[in-house]
Amino acid sequence: MILSKAHYDDILNHARAAFPEECCGLIVGHTDCVERLLPSNNISKGDKTKTFEIDPAVRFQLIRETGERSMMGFYHSHPNGVPFPSDTDKAMVYEPELIWVIATLDEIKAFRFLKTKQDFEEIPIQVKL
Repeated sequence: MILSKAHYDDILNHARAAFPEECCGLIVGHTDCVERLLPSNNISKGDKTKTFEIDPAVRFQLIRETGERSMMGFYHSHPNGVPFPSDTDKAMVYEPELIWVIATLDEIKAFRFLKTKQDFEEIPIQVKL
């Protein structure tokens, strides 16, 4: 996955601003190149320090603009944890083709879900200046 330094910083800044809750948003782009981020409010009804839910209005906005073909995945934070998928994350996979980006307050990692293994696999992030 390729993203600009600005996008990388935007995700970290969103994670820091949402602390102690999880932040979340959509990742928009083509192939493996991130073109933009669509931040969302975390509308989870659960403990927002451990769960997230992207506001459907953000996704509907993307569908209206692009037909959703440009959605690469989404991001969320683990404010008090590590940037690896949790058991809660694994239980939330309903679109396995999407990239999952997980941020702490100072680190970001990206993952794909492998249906054959029913688990996540880390993918490299390339940050462009």
